Amino acid sequence: MRIEMEYDPDEQQPGFLAVTESIGSLLDGTRLLSMATVGVGGVPWSHNAYFAYDSDLHLYCLTRLTSRHVRNLANSAGLVSVTVADTGQEGTPGTRQGLQLLGNCSPAAGDHLRRGAEEFGRRFPMFASAAARAAEPDPSGTPLRLFVFTPEEFKVFDERTFGPETWLAGHIRRHCAVAR
Repeated sequence: MRIEMEYDPDEQQPGFLAVTESIGSLLDGTRLLSMATVGVGGVPWSHNAYFAYDSDLHLYCLTRLTSRHVRNLANSAGLVSVTVADTGQEGTPGTRQGLQLLGNCSPAAGDHLRRGAEEFGRRFPMFASAAARAAEPDPSGTPLRLFVFTPEEFKVFDERTFGPETWLAGHIRRHCAVAR
């Protein structure tokens, strides 16, 4: 995984390491995300979900297959928007933070299924057995499934790290060849 920043040539901007650390801090700082999907006829829908994440910035949610947001994934080929922010923020200038992500969400399979169950169980020990059951080859005994969200674009707002009113945007590249 590699983060590529969208740079404004007229402004000094932080490097990818500072941005990566900020994103990690924001993800660590809350356990809920808000995901926007599109329903039949283009009707928008938003839901909140508990999430875990791995070192490659894949976010994992445990949810019901019958939920409206899961049904909506078919309407946009899995493309969703996610917001991560501490809803307890008071909005004091210089302390505001938030993260917006755009990418694909789908049922976790293979390595993502295993990693998702491990990360979700680690972050939410009370749901570890539910995550493990959802990761079984035949999870017919549970209505829950693990989904993986793979962000491709981000916009981070972290005034504590980057200063007031500073939004940084970029892309998350995966499967990158090493330059020689």
